[in-house]
Amino acid sequence: MASAEATASSSTSSALALTHANGHPPSSSSHPSYSAALNPIDALPYYDRELETQQGLRARVDNEIAQEQKSMQALGQDRLPPPYEPFQSNPHLKAEFDRIAGGQAASQRLDTTRYTLPPPAAGLEASEDEWNQALDNAASQLGHMQIRLKNVELLRKYGSNLWRLHNFQQESMAQQYADAVEAMRGLTNEINRTRQSEQTDAGRKLTSLERRWTELISSGLQLEVANLTAEHEVEALQLQKEALQRQIDDMDRAEAQAA
Repeated sequence: MASAEATASSSTSSALALTHANGHPPSSSSHPSYSAALNPIDALPYYDRELETQQGLRARVDNEIAQEQKSMQALGQDRLPPPYEPFQSNPHLKAEFDRIAGGQAASQRLDTTRYTLPPPAAGLEASEDEWNQALDNAASQLGHMQIRLKNVELLRKYGSNLWRLHNFQQESMAQQYADAVEAMRGLTNEINRTRQSEQTDAGRKLTSLERRWTELISSGLQLEVANLTAEHEVEALQLQKEALQRQIDDMDRAEAQAA
């Protein structure tokens, strides 16, 4: 009886694990097919404890997963986006990008001669064109310095406030992302709590039904054993009756012959 009940309990667990979403049991094939239109079956991870209670089950599951992953077709490179090549439309920037990426030193350094005010090489004996070029260079340097002074003044006047505004915008964006992450984390926790509650209720119901099913199977087996026992008793009584009847017939024949 204990063996039959253990077998019935094991069969129940397997049947419940492989039952379709529409309530029909799986086919007898070793590879049951499931319709894509059916709702997926949740494994009740918040309730099931077979991996913890059944020795060697986790190793079997891990081995099955490894075998399935080996049989899966590997993803090809065609599923990935094409590699991004920057500065394709600007060869100068691309060359500079490749140089920096390769760790090479710059072949040409910044020309600083135009920021100096050299006099004509011939000095006072220089020609009028040479003095005009030196004068134009001085005018350019003066204009450049005036623009730099204006930029420095604008930076001194507006730079600090603009930097504070930029920092405030960055902090606001960072806070928005943090709030979004916290909201998503809260939503995830709420979903997990809902799944845990639903799975716990479903697991208790399944356990109750499984226990009821086991009890019914056990009762059926007990009735079957009782029926077999009763049949054997009836057969024994029938044989005993036939033996007694033969004895009575023999006694009757003996009395008839004696008379």
